[in-house]
Amino acid sequence: MPDRSPRLSRRTLLVSLPALGMAPVAATAQSYPDKPITLVVPFPPGAVTDRAGRALGAELSKRLGQQVIVDNVGGASGTLAGQKVLRARPDGYTLLVGTVNDLVMAPIVLKQAGYSAKDFTPIAKIFQAPTILVANSALPANTADEFIDYAKKQGRPVPLGATGLATLQTVGGVMFAEAAGFKFDIVPYKGGGPLLTDLVGGQVQVATMALGSALSLIRQGKLKSLGLISLQRDPTAPELPTVNEGKLVKGIEADLWGGLTGPANLPPAVVERLSATLRDILADPSFKESEARAGNVLAEYADAAAFGAFMAREEGRLRALAARVQLE
Repeated sequence: MPDRSPRLSRRTLLVSLPALGMAPVAATAQSYPDKPITLVVPFPPGAVTDRAGRALGAELSKRLGQQVIVDNVGGASGTLAGQKVLRARPDGYTLLVGTVNDLVMAPIVLKQAGYSAKDFTPIAKIFQAPTILVANSALPANTADEFIDYAKKQGRPVPLGATGLATLQTVGGVMFAEAAGFKFDIVPYKGGGPLLTDLVGGQVQVATMALGSALSLIRQGKLKSLGLISLQRDPTAPELPTVNEGKLVKGIEADLWGGLTGPANLPPAVVERLSATLRDILADPSFKESEARAGNVLAEYADAAAFGAFMAREEGRLRALAARVQLE
């Protein structure tokens, strides 16, 4: 009897193989997540990005039904974290709580970063916050103008504690000093946590950092604000003036932002699941309130494509800014 078992032609095999190759990705996307997720935070514990990452991780864990582990990878202005995430498998289980610094600013300034913002898969913008010029409570200046007068009388560059050399906080401080006619001597730290310890302890007298890192200590009287490096007051701390409200500098701005990203080529269904979950988190009144208390304003939800376009615009803007500012 002739063999009537089904045969696969060479053409059928060639058509089927790509589909078979895609099957594991499709299955992963449909069942995602089925194991713990790691959120890489590009700065050490104790500062605003770490706190925001842990709050976000708790919400994601609750809504996705899987444990979310926060992995602090500080150093090189956040680029060590960026490099780690880009080396990870693009399966949605290693994600970056990225900021304007590690995604955009540091790769522009540091050639050794080896990547740019377009190498990441954007998922959603999460928060925004101003940079603040903040001082030890014993510093004999209480406003931006008083500090400028103090700095000019020192006869030498004033040490400035900063969260990394190639960060927007540092650039904001340098722009402020250049506009005021004096110089800072940058003292870079791996993150806001170690910097806050030295600032409160008096090892460094003045620093720039995200508002959320310093806000509670300012309200406790352990630190003092010299002004937000922003064009407008922040709604989470309306009592704090900007440096532009004095008489001596105008138009200085270093507003920060953060968002969730992953390695290149994340499966679209995974991106969609994460982005939709973040949409719900950003709309949650209790999460909004807790972030506001910490000095962060949650971003208005935009899909992954809109966040990617925003990062591209920021890269162009900050590349032009970095060309004007001398970081030493």
